[in-house]
Amino acid sequence: MTSGDGATGDVTSGAAKASEGGPRRGRGRPPGSASRLTRERIVEAAAELFAERGFHATAMTSIAEAAGLSQTGLLHHFPAKEELLAAVLEHRDLRDLQTLAAGRDHPPRGWEVWDDMVTLVGLNSEREGLVRLFTSLAGEAVEPGHPGHEWLRAHHRSAVTSLAEALREAARDGSADQAVPADQLARQAVALMDGLQVQWLMDPLAVDMADDFATWVGTVRDRWGR
Repeated sequence: MTSGDGATGDVTSGAAKASEGGPRRGRGRPPGSASRLTRERIVEAAAELFAERGFHATAMTSIAEAAGLSQTGLLHHFPAKEELLAAVLEHRDLRDLQTLAAGRDHPPRGWEVWDDMVTLVGLNSEREGLVRLFTSLAGEAVEPGHPGHEWLRAHHRSAVTSLAEALREAARDGSADQAVPADQLARQAVALMDGLQVQWLMDPLAVDMADDFATWVGTVRDRWGR
């Protein structure tokens, strides 16, 4: 969904490239790495501003300023704000997948998938910016015309499908009751994660979302595990 990296046009001088695209590529720097680092800087700046102000209320000029670019430099990498939003959302999901994958040497299966969700909620309790980003965008993206609407639908659908299939795998492997209501529990898990995030943001000292979610998963496993 993100646009590919590319060189600036001939109308842009070398001096302008240095000022708008970040540090110049020195000897030994792989081609395109400066562009990649600039894009990463833009995505990080956009994620912070989207979380703070919301998607619609965040101007591209504000993102450019936060990323240390002119608006021309920003538009070279992301011609439309919708493209930038897609990059921010993909970056968030990719970071989560990379973090969870680093914890084991095989794809998660069965209850391991649920363990990963417990781990993720724990990680999110230390990443307020990312949680605020997701929560604010999710609130806006329920509107069908919002550019993040389809992403939010796919995000929830993917999470529910993954958790439900994990319970069915556990049942096939003999580590869960054959009658486990996989789809229902998966929907409840996603709803609980989203709801706890909002409560935690509102009152972080009173709400321990990581412990609350881990406790709920424990009750699910006690009831349906074998």
